[in-house]
Amino acid sequence: MATWVITGANRGLGLEFAKQLLAAGHTIIAGVRRPEDMEFRHEHMIVHQLDVASTASVEAFAKNVRSSTDSIDVLVNNAGRMDGRWQSLEEVDPEISLDVLNVNTIGPLRLSKALWPLLQGAQQTKVANISSLMGSIEDCMSGRSYAYRTSKTGLNMITKILAVEGQHDNISVTSYHPGWAKTDMGGERAPVPVSVSVKGLIELIDEQTQERSGRFYEYTGDELPW
Repeated sequence: MATWVITGANRGLGLEFAKQLLAAGHTIIAGVRRPEDMEFRHEHMIVHQLDVASTASVEAFAKNVRSSTDSIDVLVNNAGRMDGRWQSLEEVDPEISLDVLNVNTIGPLRLSKALWPLLQGAQQTKVANISSLMGSIEDCMSGRSYAYRTSKTGLNMITKILAVEGQHDNISVTSYHPGWAKTDMGGERAPVPVSVSVKGLIELIDEQTQERSGRFYEYTGDELPW
């Protein structure tokens, strides 16, 4: 069984990741902004405070992870935030946009950097970045949602860069689109049940290799364009 670190594990995709992985016998280290508000508990899950937008918080989280284990098998960078979506140019708020970029783009970079030493080793380890089809430049046909789209495009580039560096450290790094899943962020109109999305994502992460590193997949297994 493997040790997985999951960010944003208190709700939505992150919580479903934790539940499905725990049911399969894995160990979970969960990062959440407010641990006291997390109702789900499990004997094989450790919960630590984590705000990916804060370097100090990420460093404290990494220290807590190191106190629990000397290695991890999979890091799932799942924590994220929206920008109100579908905002036009006239509606863009630069300060909110900077916050979205800080959380969605720099947050996963912060955490990957902090936990990279725990991923290095003789065995293949993995970083899974939860991105979005909205970050695909080729797929951008409707415009709008400047901050969110840009943040996920940036995350995809970080995935590619880390994948190149990871070749030397036996670490694969891949981006994933969870589909339009029925979460707080996705909304009630979303057609994909969270359990279906996460099941597909876990199967793909299980199959993640150096050959798949630096690429972009939908939860269904279809490869997506950058």
